[in-house]
Amino acid sequence: MVLAALGGYAYQTRNRPAPAPAPAFFPCGTLTALAVRIEGPQRTLEFERPAQGADWQLLQPQRVAGDAAEIGYLVNALDALKVQNTIRAPGDAAGYGLDHPRETVTCRVKGGSSYTLAIGSQSFDSSGYYAQKSGDSRVYVISSVEVDQVDRSLATPPVKPAPSPTP
Repeated sequence: MVLAALGGYAYQTRNRPAPAPAPAFFPCGTLTALAVRIEGPQRTLEFERPAQGADWQLLQPQRVAGDAAEIGYLVNALDALKVQNTIRAPGDAAGYGLDHPRETVTCRVKGGSSYTLAIGSQSFDSSGYYAQKSGDSRVYVISSVEVDQVDRSLATPPVKPAPSPTP
């Protein structure tokens, strides 16, 4: 009996491979993103790089070198978007602010795939925003933290700081 219990314990506590991580909701991370375009009601922010590891170049609102740290932070925020709720059979897009989204984010990744996310109005309890991926009929409630980062980047584009003059 004791031997059977020890065998059961050993079986239950054996090393197992870690489960595979769930795919990102909006797969636009710093390791794969090559181009990002964020269209807001008043502004557009667009930046790209020719290859992974290359420097980012802002295309809109002006053509200048991009701040790698700020762009990396924004791209990682997009890749880390958290879904708080899924509405599998949504009603009219206008009820979610998706008929005229507050922002539309498009990301092109290495390999040529492209992803688009429309961000609508705040959720009914203001805990997040309604969003919809291109080609997906579902509506999602996503975290407001990442949407706030998108808003900040639209308001203050991630331009590479000018070097300080040396005395």
